[in-house]
Amino acid sequence: MTGHRADDGADHRPLLHALPSGGGSTALFAGWARALHPHAETVPLELAGRGRRIAEHPPQTLTAHTDALLAARTPPPGRRWVLFGHSFGALLAADWAARAHAAGRGPDLLVVSGAAPPWLHSTAAALDLPEDELWPALERLGGIPDQLRANPVARRLLGRALTADIRAAARHRPAAPAPAGCPVLAVRGTGDPLVTEALGRRWADASDGRFDYRELPGGHFYRSGLDDLLPLLTAALTPSAVR
Repeated sequence: MTGHRADDGADHRPLLHALPSGGGSTALFAGWARALHPHAETVPLELAGRGRRIAEHPPQTLTAHTDALLAARTPPPGRRWVLFGHSFGALLAADWAARAHAAGRGPDLLVVSGAAPPWLHSTAAALDLPEDELWPALERLGGIPDQLRANPVARRLLGRALTADIRAAARHRPAAPAPAGCPVLAVRGTGDPLVTEALGRRWADASDGRFDYRELPGGHFYRSGLDDLLPLLTAALTPSAVR
């Protein structure tokens, strides 16, 4: 994969589409464009019902999310691209990669973080809870920013997208792995209570045979959040790491 500008002046870095965890927005990737600039053009994707799209109703199924991404965001043939997703975003990324591959426009690399293969296990099912139980469960996972803990209005706004994402993920149970047609990198926190090592390694079943599994210190959101993944992504985006 090319990680520099060629002599023709065109930008030959791959696109890195980044998909957030359930209820999350592009704010999760605020520093990624600068950190990954030499290696990829980072494109954080804002999903309906959050961030600048807060007024939109979030889709009720994971397939509906993927339909929109596949139609509007899949690069044309010949454009190199990478898909990254964390937790709910990993399920979206895997489904999008498989469907794009089937259409002849698949990514060059799929990175799934903090997620179990949905054909084997649903981590979202454990979070499909009444609201008064959901927020404490999320706090135990470390997935609530400080500003949300102290802002009930923001929690209500986030809650609509969050509960829709959790329900969509819990009901997304494919019978078998759908091939992504590319290398897959799976990452989990060593203390993640939702994803075991055994489950993380089974993402190999969706790869084209080239698979890497990595662990980072911390829980479902690692030690300091998704920025902990940046060194791994930098290594994965080097020219020798991907086809």
